[in-house]
Amino acid sequence: MDTPLLAARPLRRGATLFVAGLLAAGLLPASAARADGPTATSLITSPGYTRSVEEVGPGLTLMTWANPDDDRLVQVLRADPDAAPLTVESTAGVGGALAEPTTGMLASTTTVAARRPHAGINGGFWNIQGDTLAFMGVSVQEGVVQSASCAVPDRAEAVLVQHGRPYMSQFTTHLTVTAPGVAAQPLDGVNRHPGWMPGCAQGSGATADRSIGGGIFTDASEIVEFTPQYGAPTPAPDSDARYTEDDDPGAEAVVGPGGTVVGLNPSGRGGTSVPAGGRVLQGTGTGADWLRAHAVPGTVLTVRESLRDERFGDDVPLDASVDVVNGHYPLVRDAQHAYTGANVDVAPRTAMAVDGPGRTLFVAVTGKAGRNGVTLDGLASILLDLGAVDALNLDGGGSTTLVVEQTVRNRPSDAAGERAVADSVYIGHGGYGLYATS
Repeated sequence: MDTPLLAARPLRRGATLFVAGLLAAGLLPASAARADGPTATSLITSPGYTRSVEEVGPGLTLMTWANPDDDRLVQVLRADPDAAPLTVESTAGVGGALAEPTTGMLASTTTVAARRPHAGINGGFWNIQGDTLAFMGVSVQEGVVQSASCAVPDRAEAVLVQHGRPYMSQFTTHLTVTAPGVAAQPLDGVNRHPGWMPGCAQGSGATADRSIGGGIFTDASEIVEFTPQYGAPTPAPDSDARYTEDDDPGAEAVVGPGGTVVGLNPSGRGGTSVPAGGRVLQGTGTGADWLRAHAVPGTVLTVRESLRDERFGDDVPLDASVDVVNGHYPLVRDAQHAYTGANVDVAPRTAMAVDGPGRTLFVAVTGKAGRNGVTLDGLASILLDLGAVDALNLDGGGSTTLVVEQTVRNRPSDAAGERAVADSVYIGHGGYGLYATS
């Protein structure tokens, strides 16, 4: 990992806590926090909507807003880490390349049923590549990068979870591989097919990426890393019939736990299991040429990863305390309405937020019976009325899932029920709770 630069870190934390303090003290009312004009009435303050409150456990409150004359339902799980020993974490399940239901992911975090997470929501955006999935942006699990970020900071929104607390910002990854005596070579991606990427241009070589439509970007020359968390054999050429950009046979190097190359296929790739503690590198175009020249068996390769907070300009230490879940569209920033996009679709929505007192909010807006929800602008208004200081939109639609004590509490819009997703964020056991005061 690169050496972290921490000089700006206190400023970031201080700015967030300052705004949170104003809200908690009532000096900055959420209803006056919109930066784009007059305050709009959100769904939860609309006529006919009433709130029910359920204390589902120490420090955990489930709030539901419903209207007998409206199909829409707003559900908010609020976790107070100062009232009980609670921690925020994330998981990509048993294999990062394979989608799983949120309930299954949460159950697999521990073999001890009593220690399973209290609550969880579906996480970041993703797309299918052949018979595996790829994240549409950054993913980090326990300090290990599992997907490269979008190259453009404005598309690199994510939730960083560290030491049980979430923080929303724009996070970019910077990844290289080095062989003895040669300059560092950019790694273009992690745990995705070489040749094309969903959602955004990725990696240090992103200046070569081009859009081919449908939200897909392509690059004929790449080196892509696969980690043990991938949980599936590495992809073969032409794994997805929809695209020709992954047809190059390329080359593939297997790297052991100490960085030593233990195998090289100079004229093909795919079907390889990633060794425990090691990695597999696949190359196409000039990336394959680099592997053929420098990933000779017995050579030690050095992979360097760093994570940068673009909002405040500092590097985040990649240690086991760090998880990152990608999102798209900041909704609230510093207690201000932050959504400025043009998406006006009404759809089921998932969001994650931190409020003035520092509590974590999981928010799901769905229909009682079918596919219903709100616009992104409407979701931002709801979050402001909930007192959010920072909030980020997560994957929605049929993915929207709110789980409390292993029970799905919303109605997923897919006809089959709960959808398998790429990752989840959850409230688990841990932390150091303080006695609540009246």
